Amino acid sequence: LLYNKIILRLCHVTDEQSMNTGMENYEKKEVIKNFKVADKDVVKCSQHGKLHGFVHFSKKQLNEKRSVTISGIGGAVNKAVSTAELLKKDLDLHQTNTIYFVTITEIWTPKNNQNLQNIEVDRKVPAISIKLDIEEPTEKGAGYQPPELTSSPDKPISRQPKFKKFNPKPKRK
Repeated sequence: LLYNKIILRLCHVTDEQSMNTGMENYEKKEVIKNFKVADKDVVKCSQHGKLHGFVHFSKKQLNEKRSVTISGIGGAVNKAVSTAELLKKDLDLHQTNTIYFVTITEIWTPKNNQNLQNIEVDRKVPAISIKLDIEEPTEKGAGYQPPELTSSPDKPISRQPKFKKFNPKPKRK
């Protein structure tokens, strides 16, 4: 510690200046999302939304337009996938997935100290877009999944047996 103070004095830097160079002296001023905003027909899943709300809205879109696109960015990717899987469980749907990254730029400005410069931080966030169709699409590119066979009359789907609750046997005296 004494050695660091000597070096700082030789460089004409005070203790306060050396301590005030962390991110605690910055505040996030602006977030620039460098991607195209989805249409109003797209179900945009968020991290904090309810899953049954996304499923309900998606079913309504499927009834009206015969196809629906579900998208999620960052922490909402798992909600988008869960919504698609729940829809596929109820209906035989053709699925086309697109996985990509979105760049988000954050601009941080100094709080009090005017000697500091603005900082720009680029973050790459994962995103997914899932298109579900009732009819088979004409173009089957990468990411296409046909509907799963639910059950055939010859061979029913085997299910995992339910576990019984554990009831310990009473001890005999």
